[in-house]
Amino acid sequence: MEKLILAGFGGHAESVADSVERAGRYRIIGYTDTEKRRTKYPYLGTDTVLYDYRRKGIENVCVTVGYMGKGDLREHLYRQLKEWEFHFPVIVDPSAVVSASARIGEGTFVGKTAVVNAGAEVGKLCILNTKAVIEHDCVVGDFTHVAVSAVLCGGVHIGNRSFIGANATVIQGIYMPEEAFVPAGEIIRRNTEMMKCKSIIRSGGVIELFSSCTCRSGKEALRHKGYAV
Repeated sequence: MEKLILAGFGGHAESVADSVERAGRYRIIGYTDTEKRRTKYPYLGTDTVLYDYRRKGIENVCVTVGYMGKGDLREHLYRQLKEWEFHFPVIVDPSAVVSASARIGEGTFVGKTAVVNAGAEVGKLCILNTKAVIEHDCVVGDFTHVAVSAVLCGGVHIGNRSFIGANATVIQGIYMPEEAFVPAGEIIRRNTEMMKCKSIIRSGGVIELFSSCTCRSGKEALRHKGYAV
């Protein structure tokens, strides 16, 4: 089996590690983090040691920092490790269903019983969490997290660095911008194409489309409306 290092350790890392072991292709030799965690895997040190491990011939790494509040850190780690010429394997749990015609970018994690259907395109370093459904012909941008049991119906387009919350549903054909944010349990029914000046947020329990601002992303629009993100 090929050797693999986990970059960052927490709850998400445990899920990824379990899927790695179930698939049986890689052997986890340890993890990096700011401090030692309670786990059976060896602690290798902080992320700075990864450069030395690459020079020693270790090629494979998984960025296993979770998404919530740390999306920027995941992207930063990816770009740093890419400079050090690491490989980022796609980790697919054996219980997941991935169409032969789907395309999945490097470093993406496909969790337990998730579905990626025919013609779907998923970017790099995404998280498709447990029971997430990416239907036919969807496009999911880089560094995006589709949370537990979220559903993207056919032909949905999600921009880079977006978050689709647990049990949320995006109806077929919807176009969403970079850094879009869909709260848990919401159903997005309106086509939000050309959303350079729009964003979807929760306000008083109601999803609103803000079309009057000049924000360039969902996260920027949230800040514009006074929400902490």
